[in-house]
Formats: sequence, C-alpha cells, structure tokens
Amino acid sequence: MAPMSRDLRVRIVALTVVVALPVLGMSGVATAKAKAAKGCHKTHTCKSGGGTATGSGSGTGTPPAITVQIDPNPLVETGPSLGDAVSQVESSPSFAGDSVEISSSQLEAACGGIIGFQSVTTAGINSVQIILDDDGNAAVIVEGSNCAPGPSVVDASMIVAPYDTALGTLVATPPVVTTAGVAGFPTTSGTVTTGEVETGDTATSGDSDVLGVFYVETDPVYAEQPVEINSDQLIDRCGGGAAFSVPAIGGVAPATLDDDGNAVFLFFGSSCAAGPSTVIADVEAGTHPTYTTTFNIVAPEPTI
Repeated sequence: MAPMSRDLRVRIVALTVVVALPVLGMSGVATAKAKAAKGCHKTHTCKSGGGTATGSGSGTGTPPAITVQIDPNPLVETGPSLGDAVSQVESSPSFAGDSVEISSSQLEAACGGIIGFQSVTTAGINSVQIILDDDGNAAVIVEGSNCAPGPSVVDASMIVAPYDTALGTLVATPPVVTTAGVAGFPTTSGTVTTGEVETGDTATSGDSDVLGVFYVETDPVYAEQPVEINSDQLIDRCGGGAAFSVPAIGGVAPATLDDDGNAVFLFFGSSCAAGPSTVIADVEAGTHPTYTTTFNIVAPEPTI
C-alpha cells in the first residue's frame, strides 16, 4: 500500500475524532449548534424526490438549479443498524465557491439524535457546510448508527442567493443476509453514469477528492469474524494521500462482520487520477473468501 501523506492522515484522524466524540459521551461539547426545523427559504421553493429534487424549476422542463444524489439508495444497514452513504450535491458551475448546508432532521431522529458528515476537508455533527467546486459539485459521506429503518429526507440548501434547496430521500432497510460480494458507491454522479466524479479544485472545496462507501457481504457463518479491504490501485491513484477506514459513528476497528455476514468501509482520497481500480475484500477466517469489484473515478466535470 502506498504511504498516505501526513496532511491527509491528519485530516482523516481529525474528522474521525470530531464525529466520534458524541459516541464517547461528549455530545454536549461536540454537537454543532441546535438547528431549528428546516423549511424552505421565503425566496425559493422546495420539491422532494428520490435524490434528484430541486429548489427551482416550474415543471416546464427547465433544468434544476441544484440536485442531491444519494448512493447507495436504498442501503442495507449493518452491525448496530449502521448506515453509510455518499451524498453528492450537483449544481450549475455558476455557483462555484458557494456554500451548501446538508442536513437531515428525519435521519437524525431515526438515528437517536446523532448523524455524522465527513469529507476530506470537513466534518460535522447533524449538519455540515460544503463548498461547491468550479463545476458546481461537492460531496460528503453521511452516516448514523442505531438507526430505525425507513425513508429520510436529506436537505441540501444554498446559504447564499439564490438560496435554492434540493431534497433527496435516503431509504435504509434493516440488517439482512445479502448476496456475497463487495460493492463500492457512488456509481453515478448526476448525469454521469460511469462512476464517481471527483470534486474540488481549491483549498476549501478540496483537491480532486474521492469519497467512497464499500459494502462487504459474505456468508453469515463468518459472523463476528474480521474482514479487511484494500486496493493498491485506488490508493496509488491518489497523489495527495488516501485511506480506507471504518465508520466513525458505530464503526468497529478492526472491522468485523455482523451477524448477517456484512460490513461497511469508508474511503477518502485526495488529488486522485481518473480511471478504474480493483478493490479487494478478504474475510480473515475459514476458507478466506475473497471478493473484488471495480470502482471508477471520473475526472471533474459539470454533472447537471
């Protein structure tokens, strides 16, 4: 495995500490300021949908000003009813450099009052602000544990004019035995259907950052056994550093399979080259079943 740069290693450790603090009984210190119930700004409208909602448009076929896409969706919870997905915000390049706040009061309530957001450059509890890059894109991993299954609306709102809002619905299903294999997400980015479009081109929006969520599924006979994931190809693509990790909220390190034989890993990479990479998951018990998948990175481009 290629060595991870010190800067990225420090950022990832810092993000994990920030998001993990409430789990260690310090929620009163670490939790961001309380948020009022979220509604539509008086200067815009909101429409809900399955990850392609928009805060503008009149139903006349006008392209949306902003969308939010959630992947995987639906997701199967693992371990302690843990859910992880990548939330991608896509908008017009004309909004480059603007801030977008992502939150989900419904998911927050479903997960016992705490959800986490992580990217390479920032992290937050129950909400986070991310910066749109020159193509109008940004992404963040959203996660929670002890979550009740069902749909939850995810809100992505611009905090400057024109104050557009996008709504997407994340659907979580209860832990269950699934088909053996490993799968990486996101697999699409807005209009791009060939993989994840990397984001960021400034100190605040990131530097060709890549976020991924990888679900490993195997026979439940391996419940509570260790599992690892790796990809020299994916690590080597990211010149600014890269790492796989377990979720900060509800994760178990080293990773172990839950009672249904499932586990989830997160991936953070910076300054990554576009192209496909083989990702390998290995169950470290029994006959050591091994699974592979291809995770494709697409160069930065507008996606709406």
